[in-house]
Amino acid sequence: MKPAQAGPTRTAPPRMPDNFPGRGNYLGYIAFGMCGFVLFAVSFLLLRAVWALGTGERAWMSLMEEFTNPIYILFHVFALVALTWFALRFFRLFPKTQPPRIGPFKRPPDAFFAVVLNGGFIAVSALVIAVLWGAVL
Repeated sequence: MKPAQAGPTRTAPPRMPDNFPGRGNYLGYIAFGMCGFVLFAVSFLLLRAVWALGTGERAWMSLMEEFTNPIYILFHVFALVALTWFALRFFRLFPKTQPPRIGPFKRPPDAFFAVVLNGGFIAVSALVIAVLWGAVL
């Protein structure tokens, strides 16, 4: 569609920002976005594990044997580091989205959100590790 009459100014042609992606926060933004692919891959592995559990003991043992492959081990180590970084970076966004007042109360300081969210993440991670280790049932 064409406007009825020409506007007062023209838009500039699109161009990449100066020194993209080497300077600024571009690499962090790209890495944060790419963690979506890691989440996607981990979710498919999780679905595969649940499917193997439902199929029977032979399928489960076969999957556990496959997971001893060094490629799977390297991927899981990479996924652990990448998704931990992703979660902690995501939690830093949370205070910026909160309104100045939450009901009748003033919004807590940003440090409160950082301590509660990161502390909760560490506590839940420790609980999951303890369950998987066999220390907690």
